[in-house]
Amino acid sequence: MQCFAFLALVVVALVLVGQTDAWWLVGRNGNNNQCPSRETATPYYFGTTDLSCMHRNIRGKRSAPSRGTLEWVHRFIYYKGYYFEFFDNSKAYISTQTQFANVCPGGPESSPAGYSELDIDCIKGCARNYRCHFGTYSLLGNNCHHFTNEISQVLCTSGQSCPSWCLDDCNHAVETN
Repeated sequence: MQCFAFLALVVVALVLVGQTDAWWLVGRNGNNNQCPSRETATPYYFGTTDLSCMHRNIRGKRSAPSRGTLEWVHRFIYYKGYYFEFFDNSKAYISTQTQFANVCPGGPESSPAGYSELDIDCIKGCARNYRCHFGTYSLLGNNCHHFTNEISQVLCTSGQSCPSWCLDDCNHAVETN
């Protein structure tokens, strides 16, 4: 009984931390001070889709929590007209709309997460090669939030040079328009 009570307390604490968007860790609605606007750069955005809605529409499959926390949303990156998502089948999805756009609420955050000068083909390559470089999906260790943080890292810190791992031959992505 004590073990159950402890686990329940941990779950409640994680949900509450997730709902605060961990502003003390990453800043509310992103922190683009570390990735400021530049004349030749394009903004990119973090975004979310209602995870409960996704669960109803995928017949109970489990997906993962927040960007650094355990927020009950599915996270993606929006850059240059494309959405980049990572699901529990360990595939990245690259599309001009989110995978559940027709049935679930959500969208990009209102302010840019940062700015990037990278070509869209580089980021598509990063998405295609993510699984080979970072491994398969795991609920707490490698989920959509980890994926978006890694893509954000590339977008923000690579300048105009595409990282070598994004140029590999691995293709674990589904691309649609």
